[in-house]
Amino acid sequence: MKPAYIRDFDLLVIGETFVEMRCDGDIAVSNNYQKAIGGADIVTAVTAARLGSAVSLVSAIACDPFHSFVRESLLEQGINIDHAITSQGYNGLYLTSPRNNDDREYLFHRPGSAAHSITPALIYDDLIENSKIVYASSELQSVSKAARHTVFKAFNIAHIKDIMVAYDPNLRLRLWSLDDAKECLWSVLPLVDVMLPSAPDESKALFGYERPLDVIGFLWDRGVSIVAVKNGDKGCLVGYQGKIEEFPFPATREPVSDLTLIGSAFNGGFLHSIARGFDPFTAAQFANNVALFKGIKGGTVSSLPTKEDLA
Repeated sequence: MKPAYIRDFDLLVIGETFVEMRCDGDIAVSNNYQKAIGGADIVTAVTAARLGSAVSLVSAIACDPFHSFVRESLLEQGINIDHAITSQGYNGLYLTSPRNNDDREYLFHRPGSAAHSITPALIYDDLIENSKIVYASSELQSVSKAARHTVFKAFNIAHIKDIMVAYDPNLRLRLWSLDDAKECLWSVLPLVDVMLPSAPDESKALFGYERPLDVIGFLWDRGVSIVAVKNGDKGCLVGYQGKIEEFPFPATREPVSDLTLIGSAFNGGFLHSIARGFDPFTAAQFANNVALFKGIKGGTVSSLPTKEDLA
């Protein structure tokens, strides 16, 4: 296996590629939408890539009218797509509006979703061994049993090879049931090194705890080394090697007006820093700045920060 310092990729993301249609008003009555690639896993991948990480994506892109747009957009953002296969069917699509942070609007369409073509056959040892961190979230697991097996296979190989595994439970009850989400979480939990949950609603549903402190203790007891509990615009609480630190969002005069996928932007910033060799507490401070930038700037993946934006 390659030593970490000569692996080609800082981050390997296994996830579904969506087309995002974003508007400023009510999605049912708006006439103007901005089109972009999207989805929680794609935002994590793009964030890390824009910050300077080498990122590879395992995914499936349907040969529908969005096919060229999706591939070209991923390449423009610096994502390696050598392992993003072309499939039949249609790419996932969602409409979203950030008009109300307390009740963000999402409308998902997954008929014939390309992500059904993401299967364990796409995962092999050399792919995993060429990455410093392997990342996935429950967004992909919610697609199909094959997708669940794909995530498990990737995590299991990484675990055996002593390669860092990062996971966001990213509970989306619009997409599947709580029982299915819990089953998938518990299936991969013994393999996870970095857990990136959100509180209080998600953590309460999945772990039975609302307080980030309790979530960290719960996950430490189950072998997770690094826990970063996200709490929206309130920042995060991080636990590592018996130490826990809280990181509020930096003070700003500008309003945090768009919380859409802010947690995925945090993930990308956090994992970018970890891959660069920083400790989890330093990584959390940096990731907070990334998430804050996203919350203030809003917009699609093209508005995610670069390393120059945060200098």
